[in-house]
Amino acid sequence: MNLNDSNVSFIFFLTLEDKLPKAFYVFDKILKEFGFMLIPVKVDQLQGLLATTEQNQIIVLCSITDSREFKIYNERVRGLLKFVLKSKRMTFMHLSSFTKLNDVRQYFHYKNYYFLRYPLDARNLSEKIARYHDLKSVSNSKWPGGKRAGVPVNT
Repeated sequence: MNLNDSNVSFIFFLTLEDKLPKAFYVFDKILKEFGFMLIPVKVDQLQGLLATTEQNQIIVLCSITDSREFKIYNERVRGLLKFVLKSKRMTFMHLSSFTKLNDVRQYFHYKNYYFLRYPLDARNLSEKIARYHDLKSVSNSKWPGGKRAGVPVNT
C-alpha cells in the first residue's frame, strides 16, 4: 500500500516513544470501520510527511496521557508545531488531560489546531474526524474562482 494512493485516506498518529500507546490501537480499530488507515509517525518525520505526501488534507492525532509523554511533548513537539502548522494542509488534533498543553490561543490564527480534553468517546471523535476529513477534502477540491459570468438572454 502506497502513502500516495488516492483510494485510501490516511490519518496520522504522532508517537512520542518507540512503543505505541494504547490510544493508537483504540483509534486504529475505530477509524478502520470508517475507511481510514491510522499510520504512526515520529516527531522527526512530521515535516517530511508534509513534503512527501500528496494527500490534500493531513490529519495528525497526538495523545498525551501521562507525565512522561507530557515532558517529551514539551521538549520535542511544541517548538516544531508552529512551523508545521503554517502549512494549511495539516490539521493537528491534540488529545490530552493536561490543561497546560492547550495551545489554542497561540495557534488560533492558523485554524488547524484543535485541543480535545480527555476523557472523550473515541467512537464519537472518530466520526467527527471522518466528517472533518470529508469536508476538508471537498473544500480543497472546489475551484476557488467561483462561477463564470454569463450574459443574460432576453426572450
